[in-house]
Amino acid sequence: MDQVSILARVYCINILLTLLSIIATASVMADESTAKGWLVPANLPFERIHPLLEQEVSTLSKIDLSYVRIKGEQGYWFIVDLNKQSQSKANVIYADNSHLAQLDFYTLDENFNLLVEVNNEAYRYINKVLPHAQLYADEARWAAVYVRHSEDDRMGIRLATAAEFAKLINTKLRNFFLIAGLLLLSIAIAGTVYGLSHQVKSLYLLGYLICVLSEFLIAKGVLNYFNIEFVSLWYIKLQFSFQVLALAVINFYFIHYLQSQNLLNARQDKLTVYIGLFSVAAVLSCVMKQSEQFAVVTVCLGAMLVLLCYLFFYWLSNTKKTIQFKFVLVWFAVILQTLCWQATLVSGAKVQQFNDVLLVLNVITFVLMLLIHERECVKQYSYSLTHDDDTKLPNKQLLIKRLDNQVILEIEHSLLLFRPAVLSNARASFGYEHVNDQIKVTMGKLVPQLASMNVMCIETNLQGSRCIARLDDSTYGVVIVGKLELSQIEQLVCVINSVFAEGITHKRIHLIDKVEIGVANYPLHASTSLQLVQRGLQALAVKPLHGERWHMFNIDNVALSQRRIAIASALKEAIEFDQLSLFFQPQIYLNTGKVHGAEALLRWEHPQLGNVPPDLFIPIAESSGIISDLTEWVITQALRYQKKMTALLPEHIISINISAKDLQRKDLPVLFITLLNEYQLNPANVMLELTESATLFEGVDIRNALNDYRLIGVKIAIDDFGTGYSSLAYLSKMGFDEIKIDKQFVMNIEYSKNDQTICRATCDIAKSLGSYVVAEGIEDSQSMVKLQSYGCEVGQGYFFSRPLPFDDYMLWLEQNFEATTVFVNDLGKVVDLVGKNNY
Repeated sequence: MDQVSILARVYCINILLTLLSIIATASVMADESTAKGWLVPANLPFERIHPLLEQEVSTLSKIDLSYVRIKGEQGYWFIVDLNKQSQSKANVIYADNSHLAQLDFYTLDENFNLLVEVNNEAYRYINKVLPHAQLYADEARWAAVYVRHSEDDRMGIRLATAAEFAKLINTKLRNFFLIAGLLLLSIAIAGTVYGLSHQVKSLYLLGYLICVLSEFLIAKGVLNYFNIEFVSLWYIKLQFSFQVLALAVINFYFIHYLQSQNLLNARQDKLTVYIGLFSVAAVLSCVMKQSEQFAVVTVCLGAMLVLLCYLFFYWLSNTKKTIQFKFVLVWFAVILQTLCWQATLVSGAKVQQFNDVLLVLNVITFVLMLLIHERECVKQYSYSLTHDDDTKLPNKQLLIKRLDNQVILEIEHSLLLFRPAVLSNARASFGYEHVNDQIKVTMGKLVPQLASMNVMCIETNLQGSRCIARLDDSTYGVVIVGKLELSQIEQLVCVINSVFAEGITHKRIHLIDKVEIGVANYPLHASTSLQLVQRGLQALAVKPLHGERWHMFNIDNVALSQRRIAIASALKEAIEFDQLSLFFQPQIYLNTGKVHGAEALLRWEHPQLGNVPPDLFIPIAESSGIISDLTEWVITQALRYQKKMTALLPEHIISINISAKDLQRKDLPVLFITLLNEYQLNPANVMLELTESATLFEGVDIRNALNDYRLIGVKIAIDDFGTGYSSLAYLSKMGFDEIKIDKQFVMNIEYSKNDQTICRATCDIAKSLGSYVVAEGIEDSQSMVKLQSYGCEVGQGYFFSRPLPFDDYMLWLEQNFEATTVFVNDLGKVVDLVGKNNY
């Protein structure tokens, strides 16, 4: 629907509604009871007009006094024949306009002589709301009312009995307090809702209600109790300005709503300026004459109505969502209220009662719509607390609530947690939206299969029953009711694995991965629901071995996990407070027996944990992110000790192990340069040992990383050679200075032909690549002789020395650095010149 058709519809509807308001106003006016009499314009006091009354009454024809227009600064006499009124028992005369500048009541005899000037001092508060006079004199034949106002206005003169007038007053006061109380209560509700939720719609409703309340109070003559003519007059005119402001607030809300839905373009944003201009014009019209103000306010109300209709139909034509009935109801209520206000401008007080009824209905409608919306928001928020936003599955909170019920009833049950590993890869490859859709489809396939098994229903709603809960981004849970039976768990595991075996496909990319499963039982493994979830997560965290598809909670795994956590926590403190130490294991030239150097080995003796082996805390340091600090500490200490070692043995080689993750650090070569310059060490005497698995570490450019260290001058060794998958081409490409044979091939070399073959081949490969070989784990002379015969240059192991603390190693070095420690003569006999001073 284009804008032209929208505007055409708006104007047609506006014309139709205006005609309806005129017809409704006419019908209301026709139904009003009338009081007939004579209207005599005269700015004269009673004494001067008295001689003319009989002549005026005899010459003028009767007119309807219930609706009379009066001009500003012009006095008027209303003359009523009391004996000829249809209400013969009427003893109260009143005016329906309480805003007049001057209003005086008189009673006259049949000769138009003044009987008494009515004094309503005893009823002055009622008189402020409904000016009136009681006709006590039995001989009263005529009633005269003198009226003067500073602006053009409308008014009516009416008669009633005392009982009817009392009922009228009571009705007006009751309606006033009820409507005013309802408006104040609605304002309090809207303000409270905004204070709690800070929703913009409640703020707009608050502004609308304040404008309506102000207009209502002015219309009911609240300021008439202040005897200030100018203020009262200005205040009365402000009544119509508040009507325009109330419509402006509604229009602003529609614009805000359309902007929040991205339905308004930049050009249509100028509607805000137009609404503001009409609002300012309505406020400024208070200083105009009343006739001029009515014209301005009528134009502003019409313009606001056109804009409101335009915005509404524009929303209908552009919204892609289902049209909300409450939105249409609010729009219709505002339109009807506007038409009623326009009718009030035409007919004055004649439609005021209908306006009050409509005002009550609209306010109740708006507040109910707001409360219903807030109720929906509360329900949605409560739902979000117990359900996952992406998949709409029950979340951890709802699962724990159901488990609590099982614990209270002491029903035995098991919690099966599963984590499809494919989800993490799929999110990285395909994005969250596609994966969440796939999860819904997969869970939709899994639920019917689980329903036939002894699985607890976590939630039942209009969408059906749900037996799967989502604990976190990739972990799901199922509750098995009854005693723990391994066959039942195996059946569930088979079902889950079969469903996820299909994997996830997107744009011809298909991902298939395993499912990790952990199980914990109540009351076997836990006594509370929270503890049961914790046990299930601990079982899920166990690394599966070959052939294992699921894990039952095991207290031994928990103890190991807790120890790992304690180690990770204590490791940072150990680095800061120097609880670590370096040991040094000598490396010996096999042919000459001279000291080649030493390998720096890290040791940790914790006050509470005891001796923590490197095989345990090094992986923990890598997984917890402490490995960088640990490596810096080792390098700093090793090079500081190397300074003292080279003072005793200038050609001493220090070997330092480095982690694969350390190769990614660009600041580590800088640290080497700084320390080498500080201690004035020869870089060629520093050997960095990388495990074979580290050289194959995924995501690391090994060659470029090693070149950074070669530029410094340090040498590179590949450690634990033979345990990985390095090829000869790979070794040639990397260009290692040293190849270390792992001790598992050395310790049994005398009896194992396979180990002999591996060691001999390694030595041959090293010679062909220009590298020398270091053998680890030499524990006897026979192993040393074998390796020496294969061409192995350097060896280390318990046969030479155990790893020694720095002070002990320096003592050992002083005793052995000059002599030929171990050599092999031509007869193959081993001569030990060191004696039995082995560590």
